[in-house]
Amino acid sequence: MSWLTDTALYTGLLIALVLVLRRPVARMFGPGLAYALWALPLLRLALPPLVLPAKPVSDIIVVTAAALSPAQPAAVEAPVWSTVLAYAPLFEAAWLAGAFLFLVWRIGSYRAMRRNLLRGAVAVGRQGKVRLIESPVTPAPVAFGVFDKVVALPLGFMCQPVQARDLAIAHELQHHAGHDLAVNFAMQPLLALHWFNPLAWTGWRALRRDQEAACDARVLAGRDAATRADYARLITSFAKGYRQNPDLALAAPMACPVLGEKSIIHRLRSLTMSEPTKTNRLIGRLLIGAGILALPLTASVTYAAPDAPTPPAPPTAPDAPTPPDAPDAPQVETRVIMIKTDGKHGDHAMTMGDEAGMATRTVTRDGRTYVFKTTKPLSNAEVDQRIAEAEHSMPPMPPEAPGAPAAPHQVRTIVMQHDGIGMEAMSMAGPDKAMATCDGGQATNVNSDQVVDGKHRVTRIVMCNKGGDKTHTLAALRVARDQVAGDANIPAEAKASALKQLDEQIAKLD
Repeated sequence: MSWLTDTALYTGLLIALVLVLRRPVARMFGPGLAYALWALPLLRLALPPLVLPAKPVSDIIVVTAAALSPAQPAAVEAPVWSTVLAYAPLFEAAWLAGAFLFLVWRIGSYRAMRRNLLRGAVAVGRQGKVRLIESPVTPAPVAFGVFDKVVALPLGFMCQPVQARDLAIAHELQHHAGHDLAVNFAMQPLLALHWFNPLAWTGWRALRRDQEAACDARVLAGRDAATRADYARLITSFAKGYRQNPDLALAAPMACPVLGEKSIIHRLRSLTMSEPTKTNRLIGRLLIGAGILALPLTASVTYAAPDAPTPPAPPTAPDAPTPPDAPDAPQVETRVIMIKTDGKHGDHAMTMGDEAGMATRTVTRDGRTYVFKTTKPLSNAEVDQRIAEAEHSMPPMPPEAPGAPAAPHQVRTIVMQHDGIGMEAMSMAGPDKAMATCDGGQATNVNSDQVVDGKHRVTRIVMCNKGGDKTHTLAALRVARDQVAGDANIPAEAKASALKQLDEQIAKLD
């Protein structure tokens, strides 16, 4: 059911309800509350539809026995109601076109009535924002205008008896004070929605009667019986010569000719009613408030359109593999011990006693620790020269075993013993060999290569003897052995391996 038909249905039912309740309410709670009942269909017209979340889509598939039967089901004729629904858009278009034409007619009639009443009118006074004029067109007082508020009086009306004149003007001013003209305009969309519905037109006439009766009650509130009688005679006098005029539908004439004689009778009966007590008025207001609060129960309910299924996102390209971190450059800790004699001490030069008396100097350059043991102290220049000679003659490191992981930390201990021949005379056979040669002398090599505690421990002992004297070589080997044995920086495993090789060399020469 669309919002249009839903709203028309519920507003029609509310109009029928008010038509049933208006008179009992007027007798019990007064004409004012009977007039207030018409707010119910008007507010229902303005009630927006309630939009609920989209209905969940059921995943259940109902399979009937006929669907499982191999026999072809007989064709079923479409019901007549489905044919009517097929033409529903055409019916709704005609409905809205009629409502639009109705509103155009109502507004056009009102504008023509306003121009007619103001043509040749004479201003006779002002009451607040309301202009008082005498018009040659109207036979009775009439109020019109929502923003430009006017009360039109017959010509010469201000010369009438004061009592009747003031009561008539008070009635029209009450129409403006009670915003009755605004209510008449607000009801036009409801009438346009029901332009074809006789029930709505009956309700419109009833609303205008209740509007006039409520206005009369406000004018006569607190007045005595004599004034009420004068007021009743005033209404009757204006109604005698007043013919029905549909152009005054949106105005509020004193005699209300648009409603016919029944309106006059209804108003005269209302004048005889006693005023409701404060308690009755309070109860009536509470009941109307409860009815307004219950209006959302009649609201049109619609469901939001279900969200379109989100297409699957295209697969994202896999992130490029993070290149492995470059292996940290192995930390190389090099300790170089150089023992050099001047060759003048003969066979006793390399004894432990002589080595113990040698000058010792330790220098650190570029991560390498150089320990110089010489027969005489070295100057700074001589130290730089010896370091350059050591760099040039440094024995190569042995190649890593195939498949063996590289140790992250490398400790190299190199003992270079030389006697009489310059360090530059020592040459290494290459990185894949552990032997060194001595120009003019005999070279002795001792090697140790181990990985201990995650550190690559390499020990090289290179000795070069002048003249190939075995006795001298043997003494040098023993001094080297003492050096290795006393060096706390050489790990126990590497030290044991180096000492084992030194002992083997000493045993060969001894």
